[in-house]
Order: sequence, then structure tokens, then C-alpha cells
Amino acid sequence: MWRMFKMLPRRIKFLFFTGIFLILLNVAISLILPGFISQYVVLAVSSSDTEMVSLKVFNKFIVASGTRNMMLTELTIISVILILLAFLTSFLSIVITTWGGERSSEFFRNKIFNKIQHLSLHDINKVTPESLITRISNDVAIFWELLISATNALIRAPLLIIGGIIFTIMTDPKLSLTIFLYLPILVVVLIIMIKINNPLLVKNQITIDKITKEVEENILGARLIKTFNLKEKQLRKFTEQNNKWLKLQTKINNVFAIGHPIFFVLINLVAVAIYALTAHTLFNSTTPDVQELANINVFLEYIFTISLGIILFSAFLFVFFRAKVSCARINEVLDFKNQDLKVEDGLSIEHTVDNITGLSVQFKNFNYKYFKDSEEYALYDINIDLMPGQTLGVIGPTGSGKSSLANLLINNYKYDTKENGHILVDNKEVNKINTSDLHKNIGIVYQDALLYSGTIKSNLLFAKQDATEDEINKALHNSCSIDFVQTFEDRTNHIVEQRAKNLSGGQKQRLSIARTLINDPKVLILDDSTSALDNITTKKLLTNIKQNYNCTTIIISQKISSIKHADQIIVLEKGRITGHGTHEELVEKNEWYRNTFTNQLEQ
Repeated sequence: MWRMFKMLPRRIKFLFFTGIFLILLNVAISLILPGFISQYVVLAVSSSDTEMVSLKVFNKFIVASGTRNMMLTELTIISVILILLAFLTSFLSIVITTWGGERSSEFFRNKIFNKIQHLSLHDINKVTPESLITRISNDVAIFWELLISATNALIRAPLLIIGGIIFTIMTDPKLSLTIFLYLPILVVVLIIMIKINNPLLVKNQITIDKITKEVEENILGARLIKTFNLKEKQLRKFTEQNNKWLKLQTKINNVFAIGHPIFFVLINLVAVAIYALTAHTLFNSTTPDVQELANINVFLEYIFTISLGIILFSAFLFVFFRAKVSCARINEVLDFKNQDLKVEDGLSIEHTVDNITGLSVQFKNFNYKYFKDSEEYALYDINIDLMPGQTLGVIGPTGSGKSSLANLLINNYKYDTKENGHILVDNKEVNKINTSDLHKNIGIVYQDALLYSGTIKSNLLFAKQDATEDEINKALHNSCSIDFVQTFEDRTNHIVEQRAKNLSGGQKQRLSIARTLINDPKVLILDDSTSALDNITTKKLLTNIKQNYNCTTIIISQKISSIKHADQIIVLEKGRITGHGTHEELVEKNEWYRNTFTNQLEQ
């Protein structure tokens, strides 16, 4: 936690230190004020208006002397000034520390988000998306709570406790012995509370991760859930996790809830003991001391001040142990050793006469596992040799490694040439090519077409910020998007809602293809990105790309009609190439391909 505070910029730290200074002033005023207010008792029992009276603080220090009326005026002015100062310092400290907390939350959310941007697909799957969402939202919010609590409760509580003890001793050394009877009991109660709650808080954060996962899955899969009438099943799953969280949270709150009544019982017992001792002393005294009566009130004020400090400290501990878990989770992300896939000073791809029609793509004896200790290969013994301008079709059952092949080609997964083999683009190792150069030359369109809220044009310009109207129109024509775009009143300025819910699946896929075509890639990968299109539109789109763009094309598809005209087709099964050739050759030689083709033909 201290480490996270040290990460904060100086301007944010300055806010907290200013807040701490104001809290110190506020506590000092709060500790001095009871001493002055107690003097009203002395003035109240004074025999006449002309009698000389001394105002004493802590039964020792004379701050002023004079007639009763004069001292009453002075005491009232001093008390009002101290009360106003206490209000002002308290108000300013809360405003400044809260502002510092908000700035800290902003700082760490930006820092975590920046880290997420540098995580590879492998890294994200390892940490899990739902956990990342919880850390950037819930865990940062708990850290904010800690900062506010630390600058208020943690600074204020020890000062109130220590200051209260010192001033009770100064006020009445004998009565102050009662403090040391109940303080050890309070400390024992606090330790027991901490021991019980610490493991519960860790489990609580893990449960929140699971709840986030359930919510995310239900939102993203809303259509599927409604289609198959899975609402009751999903509700049961969510309710199960929510009930686990409720039970844990109830246990945590109950432990801390028990502490407060114990504190107040002990405080009241001490108050009763003090009144009893004082009453006994006064009964046995022939001349009751007025100052002693005033001291009792001051003493009780300080007892409540000490108790307030202990209650504040217990509240801080509740936040502290929650934040301890959250800070560890935040640091886990910030310290995560992500796969460094960015190549800054790598090889560049030169456009020459040899690669004017596209870039060559080769996989040589390539093997790949997602995890080193995994027994199964995601891809095994992959050999592909694709000449510039050629089209490769990739087909296979679900989970056969088709998308892994595409992601490795754009260096989304880290591989080692000694262990895994070689992936070459334009006869250059992919993991040694400059990252920006690689992404300029290789364009990929995924099946899940992601469009951001904005306009059609703003989404297309993600690929090329300075694209001209001619380039945009060319991409729209060749992706078969122009027909439906022209039906919109605003054309390319048509509003795209969040998650593009105002567009159909086919429209989203075609716009995603148009966005990639704007960049004029030399290698184009279509990762099942025509799945929502009919066969006629798919054929027209692929013909447009073949005729109007100089690129090597890799088409990953479940539909043989999308790849049957490719120069080469590979069949992937369980990460292995089980068939390689043209459409005609595979229909003749490969059983899986032939059966799939026959089934699709019948449909």
C-alpha cells in the first residue's frame, strides 16, 4: 500500500500532506477545546460578578484572570473562535483529501488500463478478463477508500488516543488510572476482529471476481440466453455466487458490528466508575473543590475522545484489510510480466517489384503450445508456403487451431524460433519485424466484428486517420457495404450505437472488412469474418478483393463455398494439418473435407 502511495505524482501527494496538516490542527483544537469549555462550571459557581476569577486549562495553566463577567466574555469569544477553526479545518481537510483520493483513483485506473493495453492475448487469458474488470473498478475504489480513511481516521485516531491520554493525566493523574483498565480489553477485541476477518476479506474479493464474470457472460450472451430459455438457469448460477458474497459480507460486517457495542459498554462503565469515585471523594470532603467538578467534565470529554479515536481506528482497520487485498491485486497487474510482443527496432518490409502483388507467407516446421507444461499442442508440425498474391483457405472443426494460426501470424502470441519453428512474412521472421510495419502490411478481420460507438466514418478511420473520401468509398464498394450505407440518411455519418446494436451481423462484418481494406494490406486475413453473409455476397466480396487489391489472402471459414476457389486449402484437425491441396484434390482425398462439402451441398 505504501508502495502504491509512492507511485503517486507529487501534486497528488501534496494534496494529502496538506490534508494531514489540517487534520493535525483540527485534532489539536479538539483536544484544547474541552479545557476551555469546562471553565464555564467555575464561572457558574462564582459567588459574585466582581470576584476575581482565573481561567485554568488542564488544572494548571492560567490563561486569563479578571472579574466573572470579563472572563465569561473572553471565554465565550475563545470558545467560538476554536469551534469555528475546528469546523474550518475539518471541512477543508475532508475536501482536500477527497480530491486527492479522486485524483489517485484516476491515476491508477489510467495506469492499469495502460498495462492492459500492453498485455498479449495469452496474458489476458491468464489473468482473466473478469478479474481485470474488477481490479480496475472495485479494487481501485477500495484503494480510494483507504486513502480517505488513512488521511482522516489513521492520522486522527492515534492523535486523539495519545493526546487524550496525555491530557487526562494532566487533568487528573488519579482518575487517569481508569483508562489503563479498559484499553487492554479494547486492544484484545480489535486483535480478535482482525484475526477473524482477514481471510474472509480475501475470499470476498475472489467472489466479486466470479460475480463480475457471471454478469459479463449474461450481458454478452443475452440473445443466446433468451433463445434457449436459459434465464432460470443463469439466474440460479448468479444467485449462487451472490449468496456466497452475501454470506461472506454478512460475516465480515457482523464481526465489526460486535466491536462497537463492546466499545460503548466499556466507555459507559468507565464513566460510571469515574462518577462513583468522584462522588465518594466529594461526600467525604468538607469543602468541595469547584475546579475538581470542572475537571470531571473535562476528564469525561477526554475519555470519549480516546474512545472516538479507538472507534475510528477500528473503522480504519476494516478498510485497511480490505484495501490490503485490493492493493495486492492491483500490484499483481502492474507487476505482471507480460509477453513483450512489441518490436521497435526490428526489420522493415520493403515494397518491391517482387512483392507488388502481396507478401509471401511461410510456416516452417511450426509447433505451438499455449502453456509450456501443457501436454497437447495447439498447433503441431505446420508447414505452409504461400506465394505473393495467392489465396489460402483454412477449414477445420471448432477448436482445431485456425484462429491461433491467424493470431500467430500477426504476432499476437509469443513464440521462440528454437522451440517452435519459423513464421516468415516476405522471408522475414514475424517476431523480428517492426510491430508498426507488420500491422501496416497485415490486416486481420475477426468473426466478432467490433465497431465502436460513433459514426460509420469514425470507425473506418481507425485503420487510416488520413483516409480520403475516394479510399473510403473504394473500401465500402469492395466490401459490399455501399448498398446499405447509401440507404442511411447521413451515409457514412450514420450513428453507430454502442456495440453497433443498430446494425445487423452482416453489416457489421462488411464494415469491419471495409475498415481493414482502407489500409490496403499486403496480407489480408479473414478469420471467419464472412460467417454472417450469404453465399452470393461472400463470393462477390472475395472477387472484389481479388480483382482490386494486391494482397496475399488467408480465408478462415466454416463454409467451403468461401474457400473453394483458393489456390491452396488446408484442413486443420486438433492443431494438425490433415489435408492440403486444392478443392478438387481434397474432395477426392480427404474424408473430413469431402463429408463436410457433401453436407453443406445438401443444405
